[in-house]
Amino acid sequence: MDIEKVKSIILGNEYYSVNDLRYNKKIGIQLSKIEFNEFLDIKDGLASQDAEYIKKCPLKSFNSKHIFFVNGEYLKSVLNEYMRIHLADYEINHSYLLDRSLEDIMISRIFSEIEGTLNVENVPTTHKRVAEVSEMDNPTNQNDIIIKNMFKGIHYIINEKPKFNKENLLRLYNILSENCLPEDKKLKKGSYWRHGEVFIGKYKGADFNVIDKCMNSLFEFANDEKCIKEYDNLLPYICQYYILYIHPYFDYNGRCARMVSFWLNYINNIKVAPYFMSEAINDTKGDYYRALSDTRETNNDLTYFLGYILETAIKYSFVYKNLEEIKDALLKTGDTLSSAELVYLKKIIVHNPENYFNYRMFGTYIGSNMTKQGALKILNKFVDYGILEKIKNKRNEIIFKLKDEMITYKYKK
Repeated sequence: MDIEKVKSIILGNEYYSVNDLRYNKKIGIQLSKIEFNEFLDIKDGLASQDAEYIKKCPLKSFNSKHIFFVNGEYLKSVLNEYMRIHLADYEINHSYLLDRSLEDIMISRIFSEIEGTLNVENVPTTHKRVAEVSEMDNPTNQNDIIIKNMFKGIHYIINEKPKFNKENLLRLYNILSENCLPEDKKLKKGSYWRHGEVFIGKYKGADFNVIDKCMNSLFEFANDEKCIKEYDNLLPYICQYYILYIHPYFDYNGRCARMVSFWLNYINNIKVAPYFMSEAINDTKGDYYRALSDTRETNNDLTYFLGYILETAIKYSFVYKNLEEIKDALLKTGDTLSSAELVYLKKIIVHNPENYFNYRMFGTYIGSNMTKQGALKILNKFVDYGILEKIKNKRNEIIFKLKDEMITYKYKK
């Protein structure tokens, strides 16, 4: 495989997954194992030669030559589209969508953020239960403790705006993991990082002897004013991936990594930061893990992970814009959605914005084994609001659909 072939693959409007490159006949590439390894070697060589379209991050790697991404047409286009959405919205409303939604996202929607983070790691909870736990002083149930710790972690970042460094990351980790770790997963007294090996599925975290050097490179990168300006909106998510890659703890790496991206967005005052990424990840877990896997399988080519973040951020920006319009439309009729109804409606918009669905599908969207009667009560209420329409199909089953006029912004991947 020659360099020109590799450039034609990586610089186009699409950035093909590992699976596509190897097995998808439709795209006309279908690399053999040997060709795929040559492809990776040539891409690494281009990075080593400082090709203008490959961005090497100043982060230490323990198993590859570089931590990098390809700044080609694909990544430029999704980043430009994300920025276009928010700048166009700003021109119309004279305020940023995320500023207008900040209270919703950070206070009432904090429940969804926490639910999203917990569900990523298979901790069962409900919107109502999260709300109840937020008011508890000293919960004793393990799941309740995890939820309460999440509240404490978010409040730590919002209230103190701590500098992103080794000491404060340890403090965040201790907040999130307090009273949740078995003895063999705890750090040694006085230690910042784990003291043994850890595996993430088939992938191995950094050797514990190099964690400190690697993490120091992360703190230097994240606090360097030049890097903050140069990498801008991408920097928090590069840092999120890097923590997952290094895996500095025995447990709670995923939760810390997701909180770190929120932390860096917040203290750097990134106006168009997608603070909703935790819940977005929960709704797109398969895509999230594929993006992580593709990044690891391609010698830490972050294009896959950053592309996932930006595409998901575009989709969720539309979700929040649609929610905002629906709420405004209801206010004109004197109706207001409860926080629980907003959660249910958002799940419908995320999972099925255009097609008909039944009560069982609705239960899947919201991750609940709700009874038929309970589900239909909620869905019929949305019909009463004028948000959903309903019909009977050929099997005489009641099915529902969002009214077309309620969904102004439609995501097309």
